[in-house]
Amino acid sequence: MTRYERMQFFEALCDLRAAYASRSDADRRPELSIEEAIAFAEAVMFAFDVEAEESLALDELASQPESTMMGDPRD
Repeated sequence: MTRYERMQFFEALCDLRAAYASRSDADRRPELSIEEAIAFAEAVMFAFDVEAEESLALDELASQPESTMMGDPRD
């Protein structure tokens, strides 16, 4: 998920929160607090960042040329 996509996702969450004001009381009872939603979203974004960094590291390792020197097999 790119930074732009994360921002779009966050904006959609904010729009949903704003739309709750026009709903009935039955629709306003929270199942998840805002704090819990933010913590979950941050954890997901962190996981995506870690996954992206791991992918970049693997790509770098794959692009490194292998050594062509043959060493002594007894080493």
